[in-house]
Amino acid sequence: MVSVIILCFRFAQAQTAGTAWPELGSLGPDDLMFRQHQEQLAASYAALSSGKNVPDLVVYSYRVVKTVDLFSLAARLNLPYETLATFNHLDRVREFLSGERVLAPSIPGIFVPEQPRSDLDFLISYRGTKDTSLLAAGEAREGRILFYAGARFNPEERALFLGLLFRFPLPMGRLTSGFGIRESPISHKLAKHEGIDLAAPTGTDVYAARDGRVSETGVDSVLGQYIVLSHDGGWSTVYGHLSARRVRLNDKVESGMIIGNVGSTGESTGPHLHFEVRNRGEARDPEPLIPKGKR
Repeated sequence: MVSVIILCFRFAQAQTAGTAWPELGSLGPDDLMFRQHQEQLAASYAALSSGKNVPDLVVYSYRVVKTVDLFSLAARLNLPYETLATFNHLDRVREFLSGERVLAPSIPGIFVPEQPRSDLDFLISYRGTKDTSLLAAGEAREGRILFYAGARFNPEERALFLGLLFRFPLPMGRLTSGFGIRESPISHKLAKHEGIDLAAPTGTDVYAARDGRVSETGVDSVLGQYIVLSHDGGWSTVYGHLSARRVRLNDKVESGMIIGNVGSTGESTGPHLHFEVRNRGEARDPEPLIPKGKR
């Protein structure tokens, strides 16, 4: 059973980390600090496998010599990619650039701020904090950190991190109508609802659910003000009943970028976002494709 440990220490961004951490000069046996890191890491793996208490956490810093992908660097450090990613505040897979500083902990696991700052943090925090204990103490520069010792991403966390899921399109919203056949609140007749409805106050920011491009935008008698984003792999997302659109046709957008605001335009009984996910034009149920917890 993986325990949850609350860490209270200087959890600095890798980009701003400096001489506060022991420095890995290279990632080979000729480097004394690298050998030390690997010995401490081996002791941590042994403790986790035997159910014993893990050693004290030690954090090392490494300056990337040549641009390298996350998985290759994690393999060189003998760390799970989840550990390297969460310790360095990555909420999606990417490369580490030449000259960038990366922090490497001496214990494998998943690290997440006690106060989530990203969709990934929010999703991981739903693991809970049962059986917490204090692992290490220091200056809490960025608040307390939850540490899931020895943990790996579960399938939903992995899919979100690798960009296979869509992010939740609102800071917070209440699901009021699901995908599929329902009685229309306007006509009161049975009809297929090709998305989900998320109630939120008028003016609430609406986020792009994935990187993409604005492929359509306009005003529809049913959807009101709406936006359609196209994404890689034949996917697209639809955002309807908006009070305002904040992007234009052919704009490139990044996941989490504000593209509009919640409203009640078109055929609507109150302020909410109508959100659709389509694959090659076919509507898919968005619920299994977005993180749980904000609805």
